[in-house]
Amino acid sequence: MTDITGIEAFDEVKRLIVIAAHADDLETMCGGTIAMLAQRGVTIFSVNCTLGDIGAQEKETSRWTLAATRIAEAEDAAEILGIEQTYNLSRPDGELVADLELRAQIARLYRLTQADSLLTFDPYWTGQAHPDHRAAGQVALDAYMPSKMPLYRPEHLNETGAALGKIERVFLFQASPEPEIYVDITAIYDTKMAACRAHVSQFPKGDDSLKWMNELDKGRGEKIGVTYAEAFKSMRVW
Repeated sequence: MTDITGIEAFDEVKRLIVIAAHADDLETMCGGTIAMLAQRGVTIFSVNCTLGDIGAQEKETSRWTLAATRIAEAEDAAEILGIEQTYNLSRPDGELVADLELRAQIARLYRLTQADSLLTFDPYWTGQAHPDHRAAGQVALDAYMPSKMPLYRPEHLNETGAALGKIERVFLFQASPEPEIYVDITAIYDTKMAACRAHVSQFPKGDDSLKWMNELDKGRGEKIGVTYAEAFKSMRVW
């Protein structure tokens, strides 16, 4: 069995970019860890690939209204967690594909943010039923190598503050097989919950809407003998 590590797996992280599909993915999958890293002084950037514009049950809601609501909710949650900046790549919800243009958009953000670490979905997990989640993880990984190549989309390098991508380490959430990183988020769980509650459009019943997440976090906590935990895998990159 792989040795289990905790928050120390992130000790070398200084600038972290999180690539997700929808607003609320970050908060529910890794919000506790993000809050802890922000408290440690890590600069964190959040990227949502889609507008989240079909994530509602009410037929009366327009897609553009919902999209605007979800972008605003992501900003509110980011403030709670201590995230430096959020980006939305404006792809339609439910139709995300890891195409070449999306790869270029993300490579550009690697160059602009100068992130040294990436956190995203595990696109290889066979239980990953949501196609947007698979696509977000895949395109995040696909953008890693070209972002470091000077002849790839050289116009990116003309932007203020941009330089070749410098990601040195990758972490995956919703990962399989068994994760080797379990972060105890018990002490900061109230902050994670507050960030999740900011997504009112997705969790209209507040804590009752988040019981599924609580159960997942408790299950991970049991693995290391704590109340709540989040789990990740690390991925070697060159």
